[in-house]
Amino acid sequence: MRAADRPNLADREVFEATVRPYLPQIYRVCLALCRDADEAEDLLQNSLVKAYIHAESFQGRSDPFAWICGIVRNEHLETVRTRLRRFSLLDAVLDGCASVLGTLFTGGSEEPSPEERAIHSEQWDTLLVCMRSLPEDHRMVVLLCDVEEFSYERVSEILEIPIGTVKSRHARGRARLKAAFLESERGTTAKEER
Repeated sequence: MRAADRPNLADREVFEATVRPYLPQIYRVCLALCRDADEAEDLLQNSLVKAYIHAESFQGRSDPFAWICGIVRNEHLETVRTRLRRFSLLDAVLDGCASVLGTLFTGGSEEPSPEERAIHSEQWDTLLVCMRSLPEDHRMVVLLCDVEEFSYERVSEILEIPIGTVKSRHARGRARLKAAFLESERGTTAKEER
């Protein structure tokens, strides 16, 4: 992006107009990282404040969405590091396991209809548990590729990792997700047969 074409994100109105269309996607990224709606909202707000404060550093090498996702990722990592310094690793793991990602695949705002929820309830819950069990780097790639339907190139840009790494994490993440889901389904079937 040429300097003349780059939006002046230091201007509040330009910043708001540029960021507003990306808010639902940025929120979903925050939710995938935090696995808790309140924490995701805090992460979103803190990241947007940081992006606005450092708007002059936006150089236009990527689009604003990718730039803000980088800030979100860094802000999340800093939050996790701070939390781990404050609490034991075991406490952090238990806290992470306690939260439920009820809106991960619905875009954060739409719940499935009662009929859909009743039909797919067990599979839905199993899939969410399996998704949470993925390592964070694999979970992010699966989320961005399969849920947000971004290309490998776009995910590479957002996460600032090589395309080959995106492809391998996507393949491994999907394989782990499938294996965990099938194993979970086998366990459910075995319980029903007893």
